[in-house]
Amino acid sequence: MNVNIRLLAKKIWLKQIVLLIVIFIAVAWFNWLYAKSILIGGLIFLLPSIYFGLITFRSGDASSAELLLHNIYRGEFGKFLLTTTGFAIAFALLKPFDVVVLFLTFFIISILNLTMLSCKKFF
Repeated sequence: MNVNIRLLAKKIWLKQIVLLIVIFIAVAWFNWLYAKSILIGGLIFLLPSIYFGLITFRSGDASSAELLLHNIYRGEFGKFLLTTTGFAIAFALLKPFDVVVLFLTFFIISILNLTMLSCKKFF
């Protein structure tokens, strides 16, 4: 079975972004602070995740295992830096927000990402 990993990743990212926007709008109607926290937590996960995917799978030639491994290392290092920078910016500049909601959103989207990757029925 030949799976186009780029197309699969784009579908997952698009679904997660749409879900984040819908939840943000729904929660903003009732509580702006929670909605802001949800948006920040979701973006802290999604933006580094998208960066990792773009860096890892940017070369169209998957025949070179060494190149693929190098890209995975670069992507993971960049993802780590972007995630830590996102949390640092949130805590330094984007106050007020609810810390518990921010972290819950980050972890729920992480689990959702793993679930979407493992379940083929989403695609």
